[in-house]
Amino acid sequence: MMSEIGQLELEDPRKHRVACEIIDLLVFYKTGVGQPRDIVTKMRSVVETYCTFTYPGFFDSDDTLLSIIEKIRGTGEQHPACALLDELDDIHNYSWDHCRDDAPNRDAAEPIDVKELTDFVRRTLKIVKAIPDQPSVNLQFEAAGGPRWSFTLNNVLYEYNGGIDEEQNQ
Repeated sequence: MMSEIGQLELEDPRKHRVACEIIDLLVFYKTGVGQPRDIVTKMRSVVETYCTFTYPGFFDSDDTLLSIIEKIRGTGEQHPACALLDELDDIHNYSWDHCRDDAPNRDAAEPIDVKELTDFVRRTLKIVKAIPDQPSVNLQFEAAGGPRWSFTLNNVLYEYNGGIDEEQNQ
């Protein structure tokens, strides 16, 4: 099976941010490392961005998860993202109280259930086709010489070399 190589366009900060958020979700899913409230926020952001990039004629770049769900519901079965509605609704309902600054239980003494959060992260990764159970997902991180990371997703290699071109680094 042949792999493609794709470079993330760092000129588009949104793509870079979402790629980093996907990596954070993958790391949390595999290792449990990460702040649960931050993971919830990243989960929402990744799903929102996925929907707006995947269905640009149906969603605006500033749509929230709630407005995405409302638009799908409003269009009904004819909406190309209709199959995602139940999952998006579940993710929204789960994450709503944890993301809002004015949520009544945002600073509650009871912590987020990490097992439940891990399942929602898995569901989020599945929506954006980054589910780590597939053998095509591989994460690599390098700290020496600057921030570098790469991951393979659906046979496409995404790399970030800290903004240094490989040719310049040699």
